[in-house]
Amino acid sequence: MTIARVRLASGKLLNKSLIFTTVALLASMGLIAKAQTQPRALVATNAMLSLPDAPEVSSSTSSTDESSGSGNETDSFANPVGDAFNPASVKRRILATRSDITIYPGQVAPPLSAHDKEVMGFKQSFTLFSLVGWTTSAAYTQLINGTPNYGTDSGAFGERLAAAALRNTSQNIFGNVVFAPLFHEDPRYYKMGKGHNVVKRAAYAATRALITRADDGHATPNYSLISGRVFGAALSNAYYPDINRSFSQTAQTFGTSMAGGAIGFVVTEFLDEALEITHLK
Repeated sequence: MTIARVRLASGKLLNKSLIFTTVALLASMGLIAKAQTQPRALVATNAMLSLPDAPEVSSSTSSTDESSGSGNETDSFANPVGDAFNPASVKRRILATRSDITIYPGQVAPPLSAHDKEVMGFKQSFTLFSLVGWTTSAAYTQLINGTPNYGTDSGAFGERLAAAALRNTSQNIFGNVVFAPLFHEDPRYYKMGKGHNVVKRAAYAATRALITRADDGHATPNYSLISGRVFGAALSNAYYPDINRSFSQTAQTFGTSMAGGAIGFVVTEFLDEALEITHLK
């Protein structure tokens, strides 16, 4: 009987937290939209850092379609990593759309407005990849009876799955919808792709949790992702069990979230090859 009451109380708390989070995030979106209505000017200078994901500015400007919202711009950032290994990509680049979360080698990536980042943030929060992440996180913590400590029965797994979904969704929305416009950062992942050794690609992907690119193409600390993880971890105190609401537990949640972000980038980097090897693509 006592366990049932605890479950009921936890469910009510989770529902209230979800309502509170939704209202708070929607209210913040209106304020953030004013922070960046246009991306920074794209400028090619010697200050561009020569990191693995340093973008270049395409010199093809004659075919730019100012009225297009679906990625038909060619006067924009391209992912140049694959160009040295695929000369054909220089002659004819594939144009990405503004809703593409991942940019492949040789693709031209159009600049993003604040609204584009908001759309991308919500899109990234509700994908099959996200669902797999929630389930994996819940299953692992269920197996080791880790944070959040709901127990080890079947009901606990459902609570962990709901908590993982809420935590990861809030992190993505805070990071992409709120902080990416504020810090003028590009939330997309630029794949290094084939042509590099596995270790270099894995290191590059994992460090994208700490390093990203600004709207003008310069490398910058990934303030938006880190801030999103901080706020997401802090918000977990609204729906985690009492035992998981201390400062140390919140710091642990932040740390595991950062590690999860790094792992997610590594998976994204090698996912296509893995699907090809298993004949699923």
